[in-house]
Amino acid sequence: MSTRIVSTAAAAAVAAMSLSGHVLAQPVDNGVQINTDNAGNNIVGDAANEPSFAVSTIDPDVLVVGWRQFPTISSDVRYGGYGLSWDGGRTWTYGGDLDPPPGAGPNANQSDPVLAVDDAGSFFYNSLVFRSSKDGQTVYRSDDDGVTWQTPNYIEFGFLDKNWYNIDTTGVSRNHYCIWGNSTIFFKRSTDEGVTWPSPLSLGQGISSYVSIAPDGTVYTGWWEYWTDTVKVRRSDNAWDGSRTPTFNSARSLDFGAWPYQFPLNPDGGAGQFYIEADPSGGARADWVYALSSGIPANDACEVFFSRSTDRGDSWSTPITINDDSDPNDYQWMAVMSVSPGGRIDAAWLDTRDDPNHTWSRLYYSYSYDGGITWAPNRALSDAFDPLVGWPQQRKIGDYFQSQSDTGGVGIVYPATFNGEQDLYFRRAHPILLDADQMFGGQNVEIRITGAKPNQNAFLAYSLRGEGRTHVSFLDVDVELKSPIQAGSSVMTDANGDASWTLGVPNAATGRTVWLQSVQQQNASNVVKQTVQ
Repeated sequence: MSTRIVSTAAAAAVAAMSLSGHVLAQPVDNGVQINTDNAGNNIVGDAANEPSFAVSTIDPDVLVVGWRQFPTISSDVRYGGYGLSWDGGRTWTYGGDLDPPPGAGPNANQSDPVLAVDDAGSFFYNSLVFRSSKDGQTVYRSDDDGVTWQTPNYIEFGFLDKNWYNIDTTGVSRNHYCIWGNSTIFFKRSTDEGVTWPSPLSLGQGISSYVSIAPDGTVYTGWWEYWTDTVKVRRSDNAWDGSRTPTFNSARSLDFGAWPYQFPLNPDGGAGQFYIEADPSGGARADWVYALSSGIPANDACEVFFSRSTDRGDSWSTPITINDDSDPNDYQWMAVMSVSPGGRIDAAWLDTRDDPNHTWSRLYYSYSYDGGITWAPNRALSDAFDPLVGWPQQRKIGDYFQSQSDTGGVGIVYPATFNGEQDLYFRRAHPILLDADQMFGGQNVEIRITGAKPNQNAFLAYSLRGEGRTHVSFLDVDVELKSPIQAGSSVMTDANGDASWTLGVPNAATGRTVWLQSVQQQNASNVVKQTVQ
């Protein structure tokens, strides 16, 4: 329909306003449950944790998530569960459980899933196989967005633990990389899309390892050397070259406190998966690399630590804490990190600061526009939940979860017990917060944003058709609306990243539902849905 929600005359009078002292409330939204039956209903009595997901490189609306699926909490038998979304995570379809590898036997268990995707949009599901006739580490491949999975290839045999998997989608190579270990850290590379895997390299000693790829094909690795309470990071400049054996520089050490393992909120598990990511934005930050993990300092229960390198990992800044609470008895645990194409760093974690008993946890979020030099005030994203319920004969809610950043925001798949059991949820978060007064036909409305990039243009879009995805090329951002229309003129944010619009709402809009979102260059807000009164 052509009815305009915002009048042209009012739009011409739009001006930015300083919102100093005005704090917009973060919308609390637990997100969409993933591990449901085919009708979208919760599966009572099961458990799901340790989620990992990947976003298609061909269609950003296609997401595949894998997790540890426990059919019942009366047993610790677990399988490789997976779920699919074709609308950017708004709805999910339960795909089922992976078939065990040939020769592993029908009773094989699977654990520690990690999902990755290549530059052609094929998904890969890396997991461990144990309690089987053929223990080891495998990788499954799907060429149809996770609907079906090919017979897996073994990466390594034996009882293994704490793996991570990544694929080079930079165009430098199409290599697959895998790292694992709960004592010795091993690294492997495949140059034929995960089919064959030459002998592993030993990188050091530790646990909770991670591997990532920089835009120039450089490979970064890191892990916790838990008996020395240090994080180790190493870089390979030649792993991209399939004709050469990968070599790594000497390990650098980071002080993130002690590795958080078997503490009260997760007695049988870890809560400090390590993350290391290169800044993909290029330019002045082409050599910047970021490291993050939860850790236990001497004077606090558990905090989110961050460090930055500006010389490709040769040296590192003194670690800082991202969480901004003041109570040393609170836990900021199981933190995750991802970096957007424009260089925004997104961090999320579980946080007990809102529970006086320091147990019930909420998903919290912060972000940085300047390479981790400064961080936004922490925001609670979810309701609180009790992490001590729903244990599947294993006293933990997993060892990790995952986030994936894009130009507009960040997708997070996390475990929670909102149903009184361990379930998985997908939640979008955005750096910009948008808030609108109630709209009335024939009256002006004020629409506000905070948390945007300072001193930059911001645009307001609306839709009468609901949420979707529309790419705006000149801003290199996806507007998460169907058939969006610009409302008013662009405004310049102030030094705090705040701005507002005052717009006229026509009488003809009364009774209509409108969706609003603000966007900047490689940046976006939450979507607000409202019915005009």
